[in-house]
Amino acid sequence: MIAVLGIALSAVLLVGCSSSKSSSSRKSSSTRVVKTSDGSVKVPKHPKRIVTNVYTGDVLSLGGKVVGATSTDLASPYISKTTSKSIKNLGLTLKPEAVLKLKPDLIVTSNKADVKALKKIAPVVYIAYGSTGNIKQTATKFGTILNRKTQAKNWIKKFNKQTATQTARLKKAGIDPAKTTVGMFDLQNGKLFVDGAKWGRGGEALTTGLNFQLPAAFKALDKGAGYKQISLESVGKYSADWLFFSQTTNTSADKSTLQDLKTNPYWTKLAAVKAKHVIQLPFNKMYYFDPDAVYQQEKLITDAMVK
Repeated sequence: MIAVLGIALSAVLLVGCSSSKSSSSRKSSSTRVVKTSDGSVKVPKHPKRIVTNVYTGDVLSLGGKVVGATSTDLASPYISKTTSKSIKNLGLTLKPEAVLKLKPDLIVTSNKADVKALKKIAPVVYIAYGSTGNIKQTATKFGTILNRKTQAKNWIKKFNKQTATQTARLKKAGIDPAKTTVGMFDLQNGKLFVDGAKWGRGGEALTTGLNFQLPAAFKALDKGAGYKQISLESVGKYSADWLFFSQTTNTSADKSTLQDLKTNPYWTKLAAVKAKHVIQLPFNKMYYFDPDAVYQQEKLITDAMVK
């Protein structure tokens, strides 16, 4: 009798142990560990409800499911109205109360303060702005974070094909990107800025994509903040074969500065200005820098240059 009881008890313990291991195995297989700007974070293997700040376009570009995002992200012209309607507009920042209501299983942000404020709600992947590399590296990084590596590879293939098409159009028009320099200017609240290739404004489409070259002065910007305010008198330091100009704001100060710029001798004597190689593109179409945005900016830029 004692022997039988011992055998039965052993069987129960074995079943319990097996059940525990099975449960533990299921739990571990449902999560992954990814490296972030703030260390390693355990995230869902297949996140289904993602809240984003700054990186909405990056997640959507790879087919990720975003349920909540900031208003700035949702203003992107590269996000369809159908898609944006399905995403909760959380305003300018990720407020814990609003995020909690969405029951996210993953939060992706460029704001380090969000980690402490939101980590009790869901795993937070903090990605410092400008830390993802060029646009192909960015797609690869998000493919790893979202466990969508195949989608990332497919996007890169699509991007490469688009690049070949637009480059051929440029060369047909007599523009060889590999032998042509470009520069980016930006007007904000009456102040003139120059931008590097990593600061949005079409920089990635121009360089990593179409393979235009950056003069040394613009390359230096990418080693620092990515942008720099300059005076009208110093525009000559930022000369290039083609200049791209965007306007962040539209104030009376902007209008005055723009008029001063167009008539300023330091500006008018630039080779690109004389050759009428200055292109002004809509700010909202040039501001965003996610894979889908950069993909479409290539054609937008090419269209403007060949015309």
